[in-house]
Amino acid sequence: MKRLLQITWIGFILILNTVEVIAQTEPTLYFMSSVPQSTYLNPSFSSNYKSSFGLPGSSVYLQYGNNGFTYNDFVMKQNGVLTADLNKLYGNLKDKNYLMSAAQVDLLHINLKLSSKFHLMLNATAKTYSTIMFPKELAGIFINGTTPLVNSSTSFSMEGESLSYTELGIGGSYQATKKLTIGARLKVLTGLVSGSSQSATGKLAVDGNYGITLSSSADIRTSGYHTIDKNKFSDYLKNSGVAFDLGGSYQLLKNLTISASVLDIGSISWKNDLYSYKLDSAKAKYTFRGIDLQQVLNGNSDYLSAEGDSLKRYFTFQESATSSYSTMLPGKVYLGARYNLREKLSVGGLVFAEQFRGRFSPGFSASLQKDFGRVLSTSVSYTIKNGSFDNLGAGLSLNLSPVQLYLVGDNLLNIPISLLKDPTINSFINGSQNFNFRFGLNFVWGREKTVERKNYTQKGKGRAKPKTYGR
Repeated sequence: MKRLLQITWIGFILILNTVEVIAQTEPTLYFMSSVPQSTYLNPSFSSNYKSSFGLPGSSVYLQYGNNGFTYNDFVMKQNGVLTADLNKLYGNLKDKNYLMSAAQVDLLHINLKLSSKFHLMLNATAKTYSTIMFPKELAGIFINGTTPLVNSSTSFSMEGESLSYTELGIGGSYQATKKLTIGARLKVLTGLVSGSSQSATGKLAVDGNYGITLSSSADIRTSGYHTIDKNKFSDYLKNSGVAFDLGGSYQLLKNLTISASVLDIGSISWKNDLYSYKLDSAKAKYTFRGIDLQQVLNGNSDYLSAEGDSLKRYFTFQESATSSYSTMLPGKVYLGARYNLREKLSVGGLVFAEQFRGRFSPGFSASLQKDFGRVLSTSVSYTIKNGSFDNLGAGLSLNLSPVQLYLVGDNLLNIPISLLKDPTINSFINGSQNFNFRFGLNFVWGREKTVERKNYTQKGKGRAKPKTYGR
């Protein structure tokens, strides 16, 4: 049974790690105070409930994005036949192109209001993310061929990182003054599996006779993959790390609150099942002079096999055990402002960014939040990120205390818009450059007055009439 649980758990993490689902930012969720998971984005926030509780699966999050193109940018249907315009794809590519995916599952979360000024937050979450960067030059070799490189050469480099880990977090928010609230969260990390490129470069040269010389070097390190069928669950506990979140919010004016947070400042040290895969540029070098058609026409089957064997011999990764290494988490920054138009209606503006290996990826979001009584909370948003300008988001929480159901996504409204054009989900997927959504079920108790309701009742606006109970 114990072995079965280990295999099931590892399988679950691997499935998450292969889900092609960006930067892990959630601008629509940031201002949805009705959803307790909004505190993940700013630890100074507290939800609208005195207490909330989540079981495994209470929050599921998936995200996908790239910074340059969609499927519809280069694939089209003409006379019922799909055709691909690779030159159009090449024109849409950036100098550096990033493919990003992420997934998270809450194993447990607890939010408790311990006093009028202090909220306690606990969470256990399984997380995975992956990022791949490929240069435009590399795509150009496959799309345009090698003719443009005759009597010249091009160099390129790639980056990639993929890891899965569990996070155990404890934090809280404290109302330091009447207007200022601060928050922090400490996160203990346990790494499960990791793959990280330390370096990956290549050079392609073409001489005047169209001879192609390819050389490359690479250093890729992994943890937890090589002997995954032999690893014990306790082996994964060797991979440890620490990270923290910081946040604050300040009521600048009666109805205006500004906020800021920095998240995932930390790293994981990998020590279990460590292997490296390397290519030495001095050995990984081969010149291809073309195919001898006479050999092919004469039926020499060994000729093509020999060419393939040569490529394999020169470009086979050298595998060996290696020393420990560390990976930084992709840090995130949020800067927000929320203005209460009236009771239960507010607007928000948010600037956010994520950092990955020196790349700073910013974005902007504007949103509108509206509560319909105590049962239904909604949000709509417009977001610009990764060079994409058509992200229409939405959030909805159905608050049937003690049960809350919620769904939030930064490109969610584009689904019904796409379905109006084409009643298949492919129309949305093929036209999306970025997509994320979070959904789940929480148990909540003791809904408090929202900040906007407190402001209005304190100033004598919108004051609720006293109950007469039939008088």
